[in-house]
Amino acid sequence: MNSTLQKALVCATIAALPLTMLTAAGCKKAAPQSIAEAGPAPISVESVAASMVDVPATLRVTGSLRGFRETDLAANAAGRVTQTVVERGSHVIAGQILVQLDTRAASLTASEARAQADSVRAQETQAKSECDRYEKLRAKGAITDLEFDRVATQCRTLPLSAEAATARARLAAQNVGDGAIRAPFAGVITERTVDVGEYVRQDTRIATLVALDQIRLEMAVPEAYVAKLKENSVVGFRVAAHPERLFKGTVRFVSGAVRPTSRDLVAEAVVDNADKALLPGMFADVELEVGRRQLPGVPRAALTTKDGQKHAFVVTGGRIEERILATGPEAGELVSVTRGITAGERVVIKNIDTLSNGQPVL
Repeated sequence: MNSTLQKALVCATIAALPLTMLTAAGCKKAAPQSIAEAGPAPISVESVAASMVDVPATLRVTGSLRGFRETDLAANAAGRVTQTVVERGSHVIAGQILVQLDTRAASLTASEARAQADSVRAQETQAKSECDRYEKLRAKGAITDLEFDRVATQCRTLPLSAEAATARARLAAQNVGDGAIRAPFAGVITERTVDVGEYVRQDTRIATLVALDQIRLEMAVPEAYVAKLKENSVVGFRVAAHPERLFKGTVRFVSGAVRPTSRDLVAEAVVDNADKALLPGMFADVELEVGRRQLPGVPRAALTTKDGQKHAFVVTGGRIEERILATGPEAGELVSVTRGITAGERVVIKNIDTLSNGQPVL
């Protein structure tokens, strides 16, 4: 008789004994395995295989942003500053007054010059009438040639004097106008260097004006990639102030020579900046297209962002594996992956927010 049968007979024989004795005799049932020990139940997921996609091969370089037009505004006239209309950061339109100088002395000089010019022009008109009269008298023999020549000389010189006086009046009026320093184009004041009460001379720097509707992206391209850089090609870049945005610019200016010390070539791209998101002085992380390459690609729906990094859930060995990916350019509905996944591996594309690393799958 085997041991199992013997144990059953013993338990049947002593069935009338107290429970404690039955337990001691080893007749209790084995406890079922706990749910915790069994682990989570496998789940059903929808996944697709990563496929190879053709995307641009890019070169990363560092660039810097400059205003498309940037100028230091200087005074054309000397005088004391009586008014400053703008501050650093002020947006101005073309022709707007930025700084006003004291023009009282210039205005008096201009008034005097105008009066002098009017006087000379009146003398010119009178001399012309006199010359016409003397011409008729000479034709009649009423005056000598010497007398006529004396009047004719005045007729020849007074127009020149009137022209000179008019020019002096215009110059004096311009000096008055130069007392109002105006913006030559629309933009933003990045610096104002004078205050009310200061005396400025001609060529004294007043302010710095930058046009922001467009921005220049200046970048240095390594010598090995110079042949890949063409005018009118499109470049993409990001800035720290707007990491989520990909800005695009068009290459407009390419230097004609490689710099001997750094062995690179300077190029500039023009970037539309209607919303003023980009500012001069910002650094840019630039991507230049230098060819094509094949990379694994996954659907956008397979990606989620955590702490600024792209994550995906890969089905491997019957479980979910969460991975951090480095992504590249997009190709239609797919996003290329430069690190973290290989072609053929399956990624989950639905309900990824409910998944966790290590979950079993059906």
